[in-house]
Amino acid sequence: MKQAAAGRKILIIEDALDLLGLMKSAMEREGYLVFCAANGADGISCHARERPDLIILDLYMPIMGGIEALQAIRKTDDTVLVVILTSYPTPDTIRDAADLNVSEYLSKPFECRDLVKVIDTVFAHQIS
Repeated sequence: MKQAAAGRKILIIEDALDLLGLMKSAMEREGYLVFCAANGADGISCHARERPDLIILDLYMPIMGGIEALQAIRKTDDTVLVVILTSYPTPDTIRDAADLNVSEYLSKPFECRDLVKVIDTVFAHQIS
C-alpha cells in the first residue's frame, strides 16, 4: 500500500459495471478506500454520505450524466478533486468540466495503471 493512499477515499461514478469493478480493484490494491455508484444521482448521494477526497466521474451515463452530477456536487463541495472519464471528449464537455474545476481527464479506453498514475499525480499536485 502506498503511504499517500492511506485513509484517502475515492468515489467512482461509472455506469459500465465491468469497468467500475476493474477500477475499484485497482484503486483498492493501491490502498484507497473506494465507494462506487452506477449513475450520477447515486453518485451525488454517495458523495454526501462518504465525503471522498477524489471522484472518478464518467460523463455519459443514464439517469444523470457526469456534468449534471458534478454541478450538484459542487454546490456543497467545491474542493473535492475530480478526474473525468469519457469516450467522447468534445470541446463543449471539456469546457463544462473546466468550469467545474476538474483536475484531470482520461479518455477511454485506458489501462488501470494509467488511471493510477493520474490519481497519484492529482493527489501530488494537491499537496504541493
